[in-house]
Amino acid sequence: MSKWSGYQLGVMCAVIACLVSKHFYIISIHEWLESLPSWMNPSIAITFVCIIVTVWSTAAVLYWQDRKNTQFFTHKIWRVLPAILGVVFVLSLIGFVVLGVTVFSSITQNQQWQIDVVLLYFLTLIYLFVLSVVQRYGKVRTSEDLIVYSANCTVLVLLIILFFVPGIL
Repeated sequence: MSKWSGYQLGVMCAVIACLVSKHFYIISIHEWLESLPSWMNPSIAITFVCIIVTVWSTAAVLYWQDRKNTQFFTHKIWRVLPAILGVVFVLSLIGFVVLGVTVFSSITQNQQWQIDVVLLYFLTLIYLFVLSVVQRYGKVRTSEDLIVYSANCTVLVLLIILFFVPGIL
């Protein structure tokens, strides 16, 4: 196993460990969040951290994948990947609505991990979509610049949606 594979495995294990530890220490996390300044909404803080960690861990995994295989971003799949990911996103959204009406309607605190997994899935899917659009339609960039630029764009778009869209509605 190459050192890049080890880094990828380490990032994935760290994300899983954070997800698992969140459920073991949920009471401590809530107590800590209540100590935040009054101007900071705890649910916004959790969402913000989740967006940053998910997008940047996905970007790190793709960066190390590019280090293992320098032809990673020159494959032909990148030409059609925006369309493929768009269809997968729409189908996933429909599936999420169906699950929300059925399975997720009666979720308990012990089953909160299911929502976390769906959230991680959608954030990763959104990042991959932005990365594929930047790769397909963007200017010629090195792969490192491409990964960092697309991660920054994804975080910025998601944070704008998070902070400004609810205020408009």
